Amino acid sequence: MSRVEAVLIGCGNRGRHTYGAWARANPERLGIVALAEPDAERRAATAAEHGIPPERAFADAGELLAGARLAPVAIVATGDTEHVEPALAAVERGYHVLLEKPIAPDPADCLRVVEAAERRGRILQIGHVLRYTPFYARVHEILDRGELGDLVTIDMKEHVAYWHATHSYVRGKFRNRALAAPLVLAKTCHDLDLLAWFAGRPARRLASFGSLSHFGPASAPPGAPERCHQGCPVQAGCPHDAEAFYLGADENLARFWPWSDVAAEPAREARRRALAEGPYGRCVYRCDNDVVDRQVIALEFEAGLTASFTVHGLASEEKRTLRISGSRGELRGVLHDGLLEVSRHGELGVRREELPPAHPIGHYGGDDGLLDHFTEVAARGAAAEVRASGRVSLESHWIGFAAEEARETGRVVDLDAFRSRAEAEARRREADEPGGAGG
Repeated sequence: MSRVEAVLIGCGNRGRHTYGAWARANPERLGIVALAEPDAERRAATAAEHGIPPERAFADAGELLAGARLAPVAIVATGDTEHVEPALAAVERGYHVLLEKPIAPDPADCLRVVEAAERRGRILQIGHVLRYTPFYARVHEILDRGELGDLVTIDMKEHVAYWHATHSYVRGKFRNRALAAPLVLAKTCHDLDLLAWFAGRPARRLASFGSLSHFGPASAPPGAPERCHQGCPVQAGCPHDAEAFYLGADENLARFWPWSDVAAEPAREARRRALAEGPYGRCVYRCDNDVVDRQVIALEFEAGLTASFTVHGLASEEKRTLRISGSRGELRGVLHDGLLEVSRHGELGVRREELPPAHPIGHYGGDDGLLDHFTEVAARGAAAEVRASGRVSLESHWIGFAAEEARETGRVVDLDAFRSRAEAEARRREADEPGGAGG
């Protein structure tokens, strides 16, 4: 297999420490030959790691994409709200694109990006890494073989550990809608993608309920200051103490997520300064977050299949669970234990399968699996073979955005009508662009 060369747009956690790290570990498969990153420290550090000369290390993605195409592939790993423009520009420049999820922070722009790639015949791979884990691939294989008969109902849950919720969705870069997509897209888009994959048919309608009920001023302990280091009276016993969590890791561990989000350098003193000045040192009850800390979705798919999905951010430990029932049997599983159980109606006993252990860092093998798959199809230009393509991923995005609409309005959302509204808005935006029908 020939090596694939790529430009990297966004050198944060996913860009530098996932895609960039995989390229360094697998130089015969993937090479980063240019990059764009507005943060000077990150730009310099990532360029040094890949031996990229200054003239190919850009502060702005627009500058990188304005010139001649520098590689066959563009990896877009910017923030949630900054995907659309670089993705569209990369496609128009002729790049195949590996795009971090979600595609865009609203449904119309999701469709615009997907259609742009299809018009140009470009690969658009979305970063739905859980499809590429051995665990969920095995679940899909069991369903695809018909072991459970006709599917009746699917129940999935994501229990987000309290420290993960506070790091990413209270203090961090996904904490409010100005910075990121809603929680159902910023966090649970993986789960919704799996749900749509397992269902294997379009969703018809859904309802959703959820709120931000805990991580707000009303829950703050009496006397709690704005930042943890400012003499908080309950700091010693608080599970959300920023100093204990972010300064407790040694310098080797602090090179990795989540500590790598706090400071560019892993030194404890650099982290201490960042906590005093940046978002991660704030009291979790005194942040500018508006992300829900719990949500449930109830869905009906075509042919009567029903499903439910629950997410919350106050779990003691990370865990994803599923239970799928069919006319001939049932499947139960826990991702974090690598454990699957299958029972068949009319048969005694339960078949248990324990998949080889996979580390949670790297999405239980999903990061490696996605990049192994993507580089293989990109090397051959085999757009039709991409499993989590933009077009395939649209269904889970529709579900996520519709769930947020249902939660906010208290109404049941009809998915056909929702898709039609998104398509109409996409056409309107295209017409308003320079050179469009309304330009």
